Amino acid sequence: MTSRLYVLLASLLLVVMITAVFVESVDANSSRRTRSTTRTTRTTGTTTTTTTTTTTSTSQYSDTFPAVSPAILGSCPPEVHDRYFVIGPDGRKYRTWHPVTVPIDPNNPSRGTCTFAHEHGDNPRQGSFSDLPAFGYAAKIAGMVEEIAAHAGFKVFYKPRTGNGLGNNAEWRIVVHQGTAGVRRLVQSFHSMQIDIVDSAGRRTSVNLMASTGNLNPKCGPRVGDRIVPDEECVRRGLFYEVWYFSVRVGTGTVNGAKFFAAPGIGVYNPMTYMKVGDLSSVYPICGVVEGLPFGDPRSFFLGNQRAVEHPDFGWGNPGPTQFWTDAFGNEVTSNCDPTRCIRQTVPSGYYAWFDDDSTFDWPWIDLPLGAPGGN
Repeated sequence: MTSRLYVLLASLLLVVMITAVFVESVDANSSRRTRSTTRTTRTTGTTTTTTTTTTTSTSQYSDTFPAVSPAILGSCPPEVHDRYFVIGPDGRKYRTWHPVTVPIDPNNPSRGTCTFAHEHGDNPRQGSFSDLPAFGYAAKIAGMVEEIAAHAGFKVFYKPRTGNGLGNNAEWRIVVHQGTAGVRRLVQSFHSMQIDIVDSAGRRTSVNLMASTGNLNPKCGPRVGDRIVPDEECVRRGLFYEVWYFSVRVGTGTVNGAKFFAAPGIGVYNPMTYMKVGDLSSVYPICGVVEGLPFGDPRSFFLGNQRAVEHPDFGWGNPGPTQFWTDAFGNEVTSNCDPTRCIRQTVPSGYYAWFDDDSTFDWPWIDLPLGAPGGN
């Protein structure tokens, strides 16, 4: 009887111990889950906040509105640069022109200003032109969005009607993509070109396309093309001028086979880099050779910010309607199209003229106080 009692008591004690261990285990696991949940909650909260911040900062970017290199932002934060955009004809968001120095917060002047390390030339909203260009719209239609990413290369030229044109009594604006810092210009012949003209009779022309610059021509070598880039010999001889001669043909008409024709040369007196003949994979800073300065240094002359437009010849020969569709390269599209696939061009109907202008229009130096370490 006594032994049975001992066995019963031992069994009861064992049950109590097991129950206690189980309860402790449950409490411990519950506590761990609670702490884990707490950590997860904090982590989730942090992640959500970070993700939200990141999303807010990056989800707005796209192939037509890409993030830009911090090297071209100078002293401005990205959100200041992101203020400057337009909606293109296709409904997409594109970057556009801005001054070099801008307010950090237009609604709070006390925050002061910041300065970009790149420039886009003239203010496009002058005279008869009140709109801002969509940088890279033609490139998007052409499927060449890598040009849009090279944002600093977009330049604007504006000439009022009271210029020195030889018979070209017109007001015009040219928006072009031409950078002198990168290597792609050695192999890429098509670049964005937008031309807007208001002549002395009030006739308006507005064309936009990817225009050809022909073949590459090392400047100091034999003349083989129309995109002239300084090479090693040029640098040794102090011949730095770079110029691209564009061929602009829009639609099917009677002036060189087009409804509108132009052949402007876009020149740069102080390009940032030079090429080596036979090497299309690299470019080299001119400032390092000539001045002993780092690339894009604000003390350098070679910042790509002193430019010219050579002989901006314009011709019209449109026997058809004033507005018509083309592809991204100016070839007329006979069927109906839309601005996500084609470009609507405007050329005065029934107007036949040729402005043979041999002038060279020098543009004033646009100061870059912070230099152009990301290219210009």
